[in-house]
Amino acid sequence: MNFSNDLRQTFLQRWSAVCCLALLTFALHGTAFPHDLSDEQLAAIDAHALATPPEVEVDRKALVTYLMQGLHTDSEKARAIYRWITDRIAYDASAFLSGRIDDMSIDDVMKKRLSVCFGFSNLFEKMAKDAGLEVKSITGFAKAYGTSQGQHFDKPNHAWNAIRINGNWFLIDSTWGAGYIKNNQFKKEMSEAFFLTPPEQFVFSHFPLDEQWQLQRTSRLSQREFESLPQIEPTFFHNNISPIDAWEAIKSPEFSGSFVHTFELPYHLVSVLQAPVMYRLKVDRRYIFKINAGIFEKMALVQTDQWQEMDKEGDSFSFNYNSPYQGQLLVVGKKFNSDQYTAILAYELAP
Repeated sequence: MNFSNDLRQTFLQRWSAVCCLALLTFALHGTAFPHDLSDEQLAAIDAHALATPPEVEVDRKALVTYLMQGLHTDSEKARAIYRWITDRIAYDASAFLSGRIDDMSIDDVMKKRLSVCFGFSNLFEKMAKDAGLEVKSITGFAKAYGTSQGQHFDKPNHAWNAIRINGNWFLIDSTWGAGYIKNNQFKKEMSEAFFLTPPEQFVFSHFPLDEQWQLQRTSRLSQREFESLPQIEPTFFHNNISPIDAWEAIKSPEFSGSFVHTFELPYHLVSVLQAPVMYRLKVDRRYIFKINAGIFEKMALVQTDQWQEMDKEGDSFSFNYNSPYQGQLLVVGKKFNSDQYTAILAYELAP
């Protein structure tokens, strides 16, 4: 679906300021995620949460007391709760697909270890409050499994949380953090992309009924603008694709309505430093690719039967690509000690 001229003009006017502000915010933080936790701290907190003894998990307050052991900051506490919920609670895909939603009380969710989004958000809110954190459950619309670009939402279909960290509000979705539905089945896979997510990224898929919880500092999206945003896959931001680049792509007059296709790779296995964000590219035009991926021995761009191996320096791969041919373009990588190539990005080249 292409944007109408009026809607495109609205985005140009309303989001140029947002993109500029977000660029400043990202530059100041130096990271796409506004928490103060190092990789080592995250690993330690996660290990502690995942090692929670079964006998502790039968009582919520005892569980929170265990999870908070040795933790001091708001970020640490929020992380421990997020990691426990995303590991221990599964999404009830059958209830979602059938429309038959059972009891989602906190006690029931903890007992069954199964729920839909409202149970996830209610449990996160209660556990976070038990830990002394300021948190709210947010209700709204989400472009989840089965929705499409341009689809109108007439009633809320999702719930998530806002949490105050070091005096500022951030967004968490422990439901989507626990995994996603594919082929009518829930795939259990913890996602970092929904823990303290930047608002400029979160709003691609989540729209709160109360617009203040978009947490935008300038212009906010209307519901119509949200519904018209391109669909993103659950793993779209796993490759460190910048939401700022995504907003810049939408502003382009060449944007066809679709982003680059991504694949189910583990979070930050690949870090896209520079690459086109639009799915539809032009023939006979130069595009720059810069990708960090220490797990790969080789990376290449593949169009039909033509392979062009990317230049490698350390863990970084780069290439200036220009093709006169139409058709699909794949960015692929080969792991060490493997003969198989893994798809990373996919595009379509056209005149």
